[in-house]
Amino acid sequence: MKIRNICHLALYTLAFAGVSCKPDEIQVATVSVQSVSVQPASASLKEGETLQLEVVISPSNATEKGVEWSTNNDKAAIVDAKGLVTALAPGAASITVKTRDGGHSARCRVTVKGPDDPGTDPGTNPGTDPGTNPGTDPGTNPTTYRTWDDTGASLPDYPTYNTVSSLSDFPRIDITWEKETQRLAEGEYTWVDGTVRFRDPKGMYKTANEKDYETDSQVLQMRIRGRGNTSYDAEGGIKHSYKIKLADHRKVFGMKGDKDWMLLADVQDPSLLRNAVALRIARMVSMPWTPKYRAAEVYFNGQYGGCYLLVEAKEVDRENKIPITVVEPGQTDGGYLLEIDNKGDYDRYFRTETFQKKIKFKDPEFGDRNNPDNSADAQAQMKFITDYVNDVERLLKERSFDPETGYQSKLDLYTVIGNYIVHELTMNVDGGMRLSTYFAKDKDTKLFMPLVWDFDLSLGNCSYIGNDFNLDPGMDGPKGWFIKIRGGSFENGDWDGSRKSYYQYLFEDPVFVQALKDRWNLVKPRLDKIPAFIDKMAEYNTLAYDHNVSGGKNPRANRSYYYPPDNFTTWSEAVAYMKNFYTERLAWLDQAINSL
Repeated sequence: MKIRNICHLALYTLAFAGVSCKPDEIQVATVSVQSVSVQPASASLKEGETLQLEVVISPSNATEKGVEWSTNNDKAAIVDAKGLVTALAPGAASITVKTRDGGHSARCRVTVKGPDDPGTDPGTNPGTDPGTNPGTDPGTNPTTYRTWDDTGASLPDYPTYNTVSSLSDFPRIDITWEKETQRLAEGEYTWVDGTVRFRDPKGMYKTANEKDYETDSQVLQMRIRGRGNTSYDAEGGIKHSYKIKLADHRKVFGMKGDKDWMLLADVQDPSLLRNAVALRIARMVSMPWTPKYRAAEVYFNGQYGGCYLLVEAKEVDRENKIPITVVEPGQTDGGYLLEIDNKGDYDRYFRTETFQKKIKFKDPEFGDRNNPDNSADAQAQMKFITDYVNDVERLLKERSFDPETGYQSKLDLYTVIGNYIVHELTMNVDGGMRLSTYFAKDKDTKLFMPLVWDFDLSLGNCSYIGNDFNLDPGMDGPKGWFIKIRGGSFENGDWDGSRKSYYQYLFEDPVFVQALKDRWNLVKPRLDKIPAFIDKMAEYNTLAYDHNVSGGKNPRANRSYYYPPDNFTTWSEAVAYMKNFYTERLAWLDQAINSL
C-alpha cells in the first residue's frame, strides 16, 4: 500500500512539473516562444566597424531559442549567424532576427557612414541650415527640391533581343525546393530554401557590347516565397507568382546584379503582355524608376510551370532603384516608401484622415502587426510621414491651389502626372489610388510617385469594370474617363469608387490640368510606338507563349472573357484584342485631354 502511494505521489509531482510519464520515456512539455526583441534597436557605424546584437526571447524558458539573422542590404552591412554586424559601405540596412519557433522577428536599423562622414544625410540640401533638425516640423521644406530627368526622350521603339528558333533555346529558370511555399494569410507566405539556375543558351538577352554576359548561372542557393493577394489563387491556382532571394548578388539575363527578384505569373492576362506594356509606357513618361524584366520559361522540380516575367524587385536604392535614402535613426525627415493597398496582409499601415486611404509602411519597415517596432525612433518617424501625407490630402480637399502654400508645396506634380497617364491610358482597374500605388519621400523631395505596378486587369481585361464602378453605358471600353472620375478606396461604403480622391481634386486645379496637357503632348509621339513594341515582344516570345497555352498555364487565352465578348482560340488573338484596345484608347484620350 505504501509503495502504491509513493508511486502516485511521484506521478503527481511529475505532472505538476510539466513532465509526462510513459512506460519507456519521460517527455518535457514544450514552451513556445511568444516574442523576441533585439538590442540596440538602431545604431550608427563607420565602415569596417562591428556591432554585436543581443537577443531577448520571451518567455525566458522557451524550449527552442534558435534564431536566424538576415540583412536587407548586404552592400551596407552584413550579419553572421551569431548576430555580429559588420559595416561595409555607406548606406542603411535593416538587420532582422527571426525565431525558428513561431517566426517572431525584431529589427535593428543600422546606418553606415564613411570614415570622414560627419553624419549628414546624403539627401541634405546645401541650403538647409545644418544647425536645425528639419524633421521636427512636417511642413519644413528644403531650399530646393530634386528634379526628374526626361529619361524617356531617347527610348527606342522596342528592345533589341536575339530571336531564338527553338523552344529549347529560350531563356529558362529551373527552381528546386523540398516543399512548396505555403500561404499563411492574405499576402503572407512561408519562405522555403531551394536552388535556382538561370540559362539563356543562345544569349537571347545579350547585347552586342556585353562582355560578361552569363548564359548559364549554374546552380545558385536561394530562398523563395509566394506573392500576391487575389492573383495567387486566380484561375484555380494553376500558376502562382513568387519572390526569390538569392544568397548572393547576381546579374541575371543582362539585368543589374541583385539578390531579390520577382516571378510574375500573369495568369489573369491572356496576352501575357499587359505588365510589360505598362512598364514600357512608364519608361516613356519618365517615371523616376521602372523595373527591368525578362520573359523566361520556368520549371519547378523539373515540372513545367509556364512562361513568367522575371522582374527586378521593388527596393529602395537611391542610385539604381527607388531613388531615396532611407531615413536615419534619430531623424524623421528622410527617405520613406509607402504603398496604398486595401488588402489585409501583415504590413503595418495608417488610415489617412481625409480620403481614408489604407497606406502601408514599406521602408522603413517598422516591423509588422504581429511584431511591431514601437521604439521611439519608429514612433516619431511614422508620425512624421503620416502627418505629411495627411497634410497633402487636407490641402487637396480644401482646394488649396496656391503653388507656394497649397498642395503643390508638398506633392510632386511631375510624377503624379506621369502616374496618371500610365493608369488612365491603360484603364487599369487597380489604379486610381486604390491598390499597388506607391508614394515616396526623401529629404530633398516632396511626396512623389516613384513607380507603377500591377497591370494584369488593364487594357480591356476586366469584364466587371462597368458594373462595379458604375460607369455610364459605353464608357467601360476604350472610350471614357476612368482614373479621372473614379478615385475611391473601393471599400468602407465607397464600393463604386465615386468618393473623390487625389485626381478628382487635382483636375479642379487649372495648373494641374495645363501641366497634364503639356506633358501629354510631349510624350504622345512616344506612346504612338507602343503597337510596334507589342508586335515585337510577341515575336520574341512566340515559342514560350505557345507553350504556356499548350501546357495549360493560360486558360484565359481560349475562352470568352472580355466585354464585349471575344472568343480567343490562341494567345495571339488576345494580343490583337489588347493592341486594338490600346490604339482606340490612345486616340480617344488624346482628343479628351486636349479638350480639357
